[in-house]
Amino acid sequence: MYFTNALIASFSLAALVSAGPLVERRAAFTLQNGKDAQALNAKFKGLSASSPCTDGENACINGAFAQCANGKFVTTPCAGGLTCVALPLVNSKGTSITCDTEADAKTRIAASGATGGLFGRDLEERAEFTLANGQDAQALNAKFQTLSASSSCTDGENACVNGAFAQCVGGQFQTTPCAGATQCFALPLVNSRGTSLTCDTQADAEARIAQTGATGGLNGKRSLEARAATAPPACAAKGKRSDRLTRRSESGIAKRIAQNDLGAVAQSWQDLCLKSGGDTQTGDPCVQLAGINGINALLANSDPCAQQDNADAMIDFAKSNGVTNKDALIANAVSYAKHPRNALNIDGCHSRSTRRCQPWLVRFSRTRCLCIR
Repeated sequence: MYFTNALIASFSLAALVSAGPLVERRAAFTLQNGKDAQALNAKFKGLSASSPCTDGENACINGAFAQCANGKFVTTPCAGGLTCVALPLVNSKGTSITCDTEADAKTRIAASGATGGLFGRDLEERAEFTLANGQDAQALNAKFQTLSASSSCTDGENACVNGAFAQCVGGQFQTTPCAGATQCFALPLVNSRGTSLTCDTQADAEARIAQTGATGGLNGKRSLEARAATAPPACAAKGKRSDRLTRRSESGIAKRIAQNDLGAVAQSWQDLCLKSGGDTQTGDPCVQLAGINGINALLANSDPCAQQDNADAMIDFAKSNGVTNKDALIANAVSYAKHPRNALNIDGCHSRSTRRCQPWLVRFSRTRCLCIR
């Protein structure tokens, strides 16, 4: 089952020769072959010699050719100057795994019409943690929007408050204004897992977050910044809501003009999620359901069903495989669903600013909540 270096080199040479010269007229499958090769190379970056595998499966691990034998990868280094890569086939649909120079591999993938180099990304050297760093920065920026100088804090905690850098001393934030036209933002680290707080221009901060692959601008929901506030229908009409549906009394659903505890609400979910034992990687539920979707759903201009949808997603995660604190997560989701939302102050009218999702109870069945329009 082991390959010799000579055999690998011969296999590589044969594969490269069979690729033949680049043809001007691309076949219908050529671009897809290039994209498939990129996807494989991206997948291989996450593999190690101890990764689970299926007998007979081939891969590239740390630049070496790897074949699965008895449920374990057996690796064979490529010959000098070569590295193991997935390449697109030229004359038929599919890919091959071979040893090649990195430069030639990039050229062959580019010749297929696929963009983004070996891995199909604008930033070829983007680490596995890059996107998570961008999303974490967005979550922090969303959290910081809810803070004020009088917000409660823990000694040593750093934050951005009203555009200024803030540090908690004696249970209170002490703020330091940024210089010139810069503001305080959470930004993703580039070379390691995590974020940093620094003074920067808004344009540069948005660009740095976008480069990680995270979408939605500084706080993960750019649409909130551009969405125009309009007077609530209930406020403008000064009339009663339709009582054609039997529902929980609206007087029991509080809604305040502004709140400074949204950061704590998000943190409570994130803390429980991180120690749940469940799959915290797929979809990044600890961050997405807390600081990004969680906070945004409680803002005045959010979609009327966003809070309910986020609570539903929390419960779905709580019931997923591997979770060991299901009851605590569900209790947190119930508390989140009942949490007051912000309200708009338009011409002195303070009411539920938009349509509301009814019934305002976390669902434990799979019946969809009804959104009153």
